[in-house]
Amino acid sequence: MQFAPIRRLNDGALAGAELQVRGPSKSALGTAESLRRAARMMQQERALDRHKFTFAATGTAQMIADVLPLLVMVDLASIDQSDLENSLERLAVSVQPDEMLADPQRTLARIDAARRAGRIICVDGFGVSEYAVTMLSLIEPDIIVTGPELLTRTTEPAMARLAHALAAHVERSHAVVIAEGVDTDALRLSAQTIGATYGLGALYPPVDDPAAFADEAVVPLPDAPVWSTPAADTTTPYRIGSAGHQPRRGTKHLLIEMSKALEAQAAAAGGAVIVLGTFQHARNFTSHTSVRWRQLADTAGLAGVYGVGLAPMIDGNVIHAPLDESDDIVNEWNVAVLSPHFCALLAARDLHDEGPDMERTFDFVQSYERLTVTQAVHSILSRFTFA
Repeated sequence: MQFAPIRRLNDGALAGAELQVRGPSKSALGTAESLRRAARMMQQERALDRHKFTFAATGTAQMIADVLPLLVMVDLASIDQSDLENSLERLAVSVQPDEMLADPQRTLARIDAARRAGRIICVDGFGVSEYAVTMLSLIEPDIIVTGPELLTRTTEPAMARLAHALAAHVERSHAVVIAEGVDTDALRLSAQTIGATYGLGALYPPVDDPAAFADEAVVPLPDAPVWSTPAADTTTPYRIGSAGHQPRRGTKHLLIEMSKALEAQAAAAGGAVIVLGTFQHARNFTSHTSVRWRQLADTAGLAGVYGVGLAPMIDGNVIHAPLDESDDIVNEWNVAVLSPHFCALLAARDLHDEGPDMERTFDFVQSYERLTVTQAVHSILSRFTFA
């Protein structure tokens, strides 16, 4: 066990500490970072996190927790309900963005359970995973820990886009950004450039004895959790959208053109965009529509289409998933776009009238309000797994 100080970047003030676990000194696993990397490669995160829980219960850890915020960061996949009920005040549950892609239903449910238990939600290694920036709008973390690799790439164009996305999320949520890998004063400045307020790294070396912090004034980390999107009272995108917007009536022909326009905006929104479509039945997801979505998915961070009879698969970069025929969402045609700088929802409800297919009528709503769009995206993703 060791304690890594979390310091404010502009003046070095002590704001907290992270409880870390490392391997034997002078070994290949002699640092907390190398041990954690090895645990993830070997799928032994839970074993490593069990050690953290054990160490966090010791008198030494409790002593430091009495005087400054002590973060105990564990992976979402490592915890169960009893862990959420643990008395640790600063248990930070770390979500890997790839988990959201693999199983959005289960991941969103576990994030919600941790948040309701008052736990801190964290995205660890931001900037390392290509999906991290895309998933910020869904995970809505209280703490964002940027990866060390990010600090050495601040002059690359992609990092500028990432810095904009990070700033947009922090402005909305007031999330705390901690830069990992602050090993030199130059990297400290890089961390501030990308939008971090606090840092961890060799510039602020970890200690084995918390008494090393005894004489320092503490400027504690802000309280968490921060603001996140509240759960919707209704369960489908149309019901969510129509709760605050007056529905209008339109034909299928009109909705197709409106959907195309929204898809084009999504394509221009950049790689951090999430775009989801529900098409009622597989027959409505035509070959022409499939071509458009394949092209859209080449630039989007996450593109998913859903309908009764759609086989679960990945076509190009488009994730296909089935809908249960008894689910009320089958009566809707939805397109939802969520990105750091743009969001939109087109949600239509089939009136099931008679007549030519292109003249079928729908009641529909549009929204560009982030709260509404985020709730709609959650309502779609919470229904099923991509596995």
